[in-house]
Amino acid sequence: MSKEQYHAGNSLTLRLRKSDEGIMRWAGAQSEIGDSIRFLIEQEIQRNGFKDLSLEIKNKRPILPTSTDIEPNLLAYLYNRNEPVAINDAYEEMRELFEITEDEARITVRDGQEPQWKNNVRWASQQLNIKNFIRKDSQYGFWEISEDGKVYYEKTQNNITMQKEVAPKPI
Repeated sequence: MSKEQYHAGNSLTLRLRKSDEGIMRWAGAQSEIGDSIRFLIEQEIQRNGFKDLSLEIKNKRPILPTSTDIEPNLLAYLYNRNEPVAINDAYEEMRELFEITEDEARITVRDGQEPQWKNNVRWASQQLNIKNFIRKDSQYGFWEISEDGKVYYEKTQNNITMQKEVAPKPI
């Protein structure tokens, strides 16, 4: 991918996400936003030279577990509980299992409406639901493993480490 060449008079565009509340408050406190951003860029250049920050950003921003990471762990949790589980309890169990910090828990989906990690847990439950591993007749607000889910888990539990004691934190 070629890098953009910028020249005097070009515009740089920054689209704010609904979850960028801190950035919006900072921008709102500036009397000259263009000069403020230019000053921050100049400071970065003085400290670190002309480098591509995208690699550093990827390394420093937290990486949350994906729905694919969560799915087998959620199935194991439902199997081990073997009763209807309040969705909020399942969220908290997955948060604890994956050691999601307070800072990571504040990362929201693009529209800023909910935490990204909860969205990923919900997507994992949706995949389990599609596979008929969650009972479709569960009470609203609860998830419960289905008979198909139990059979699948029992067949695969030796191949997937899902217990809290052995499940590594995602990299």
